[in-house]
Amino acid sequence: MRALTPRSSGEVISSHDGVKLHYEEFGDPGAERTVVLLPTWSLVHSRVWKMQVPFLAQRGYRVVTFDGRGSGLSERPALGYATDDFVHDTEAVMDRLRLRSAILVGFSAGGRWAVQFAAQHATRVEQLVLIAPATVIDDGPRLLPAWFTAAPPDREGWNKFNAVHWREDYRDFVTWFASMIFTEAHSTKGQDDIVLWASDTTPAMLIQTILDSANPRLGELWRAVDCPVLIVHGSRDAVVALENSHKLLAARPATRLMVLEDCGHAPHIRDAVKTNLVIERFLATYLRQVPGESRAYARA
Repeated sequence: MRALTPRSSGEVISSHDGVKLHYEEFGDPGAERTVVLLPTWSLVHSRVWKMQVPFLAQRGYRVVTFDGRGSGLSERPALGYATDDFVHDTEAVMDRLRLRSAILVGFSAGGRWAVQFAAQHATRVEQLVLIAPATVIDDGPRLLPAWFTAAPPDREGWNKFNAVHWREDYRDFVTWFASMIFTEAHSTKGQDDIVLWASDTTPAMLIQTILDSANPRLGELWRAVDCPVLIVHGSRDAVVALENSHKLLAARPATRLMVLEDCGHAPHIRDAVKTNLVIERFLATYLRQVPGESRAYARA
């Protein structure tokens, strides 16, 4: 049972490597503004946005989601999970739906492709919303830590975030990671959803997403983003520390940071009402005006 069924859905092929992507559209096709809810880590699919789709559609936005490569109804290539790949996928979906521009919303790992897309396709991004972005901008080379590829000393805590453990006891990792995403009390529904969605993904594919994920250019790309940006981050995030969003803010002071007290890593699921209202206010703050090829924003 879904709160809102898609108005249309289909497949698009990412032109740079031929991977098939499944997308869905909701809301008024003639809406003035479109929100593209980007895929996050391939551990889960686009149902991670189930609390935002009906809210935004009911408020007059055209809403687009798509399953990231490796999850949901999209294809599962053996390789090809770099930020560049997800950026190309976003471009393919927007081209297929003839979206000249849109509002982009990214969650966790999706923050990386959201930032890169906004930096490289500035005229196509009206506003950018990042929820608990796993976007590190230290500009140093991202070296894969030995603790990920080598057998861990034990299977406790973050030692579960390990390729060897995933191959041997994937469900144990997923169950634990779901508890890290939802640190709030009475969050069993959210945790159960993560476990269910993650059952559609293989350990081998998930390992590849980590092996392909290095992007030492994120700092450069982040500073190149020129659209209005909102970051929403929970104060009790146990996956991506709130400090990371403060670093993003320091590197780009024009960014708006909204800290949701007592929220964990997925406030858009666990505290959807508060998160949705924060996003709605931000989207209404600026109306995009593009005279010719120039870009300007005016307060609504």
